[in-house]
Amino acid sequence: MPVVSSFSAAALSWQNFYLLVGEAAATLVGLMFVAVTFGSSLVTAETSPTARSFLDPTFTHFVQILLTACLLTIPSMGPSVLGAALLLTAALRLAALVRVYRHMRQAHQKHNDLELSDWLSGVVFPLLCHLLLVAAGLAFVEGYAVAFTLLAGVTIAILLIGVFGAWELLVWMAIARSRSK
Repeated sequence: MPVVSSFSAAALSWQNFYLLVGEAAATLVGLMFVAVTFGSSLVTAETSPTARSFLDPTFTHFVQILLTACLLTIPSMGPSVLGAALLLTAALRLAALVRVYRHMRQAHQKHNDLELSDWLSGVVFPLLCHLLLVAAGLAFVEGYAVAFTLLAGVTIAILLIGVFGAWELLVWMAIARSRSK
């Protein structure tokens, strides 16, 4: 694999991409706050595990994209520091995925209303993305040019998983609202 000859030049060519996805993620984080505010009356002690199984992963996906965009637009960022930051992010997200799995399992045991798509978008696809994030982090540390492309793919995938999760949250809120009437 070719080694990046000039990290700064390569990072500069990706700057517009990360500005775009960072702006999208920041907007979606704000919209999550609005959705939670409007749907807060639907969350009870009984529905809390289900709500958390939709809210937590979606919110953290958007925050991860925002963090990644911030890291990639720092002018003095070097490949080793970026790689280490991505590895740390992946480790934290993989650890958090255990908690997400527990919330989802608890919600499913109580309500039996989680579908295969919920498990795929909540656990399986994020697991694959975070493992690929580990690979991207290692590729940056080693200086491989493919690291930028790999990170962009992970970023797009996490953003789309977050958008799908936000949609699922809104559907759940609509169903919960209709049940409470």
